[in-house]
Amino acid sequence: MSHPVYLDCQSVRKSYGRKVVLEDCGFVVESGEVVALVGANGSGKTTLLRCLLGFSRPDTGQVRLNQHLGYCPQDNYLDRRLTVSEHFDLAAAILQRTWDVSAAWCTSLIERFQLGAHLLTLIGNLSAGTYQKVKFVTSVLHRPELLLCDEPCDGFDWAMYEMYWSLIGELRASGAAILMITHIAYERDRFGRILTLREGRVHEG
Repeated sequence: MSHPVYLDCQSVRKSYGRKVVLEDCGFVVESGEVVALVGANGSGKTTLLRCLLGFSRPDTGQVRLNQHLGYCPQDNYLDRRLTVSEHFDLAAAILQRTWDVSAAWCTSLIERFQLGAHLLTLIGNLSAGTYQKVKFVTSVLHRPELLLCDEPCDGFDWAMYEMYWSLIGELRASGAAILMITHIAYERDRFGRILTLREGRVHEG
């Protein structure tokens, strides 16, 4: 039984001057899949991710993706001047313009990731692990159908690592597609497929 394709990357090529970073990259991620995209540092993962998200235009090829999208970047982008509560309120207000954001779901995320005690803390005063939790929770406030995560577990302790995977399992069971970009795929059995970016191309396994 086939499932809807939520991310379709076809023949993507990207170069900077004479340096070819991506060459004929192609893969799909279907509804209900959890896929790892693995590559060594400097392999082109960030460039590929930017092409997938539309932040960078590929030289050739095309990308189609489900627009009900969540993104947890590796970059530290949160506004240090806001409290955690203010950040979530702002993110929910922006997301609510296009998608439904359930107050009960948001409350559940805050409780499950143990953020209740930090709601009045300034983003700039958070520990690295708590900062990472806020980033991840922000990416799933609207229950996206396609979730792209770039090294999402950095700084998590074991309990939060397990909670992350519990939530990923719930999203997958609901039909969401998850692509996790990482330099090392621990616990390979947690993934339906593992893709490797090597020499500018995506390989299965």
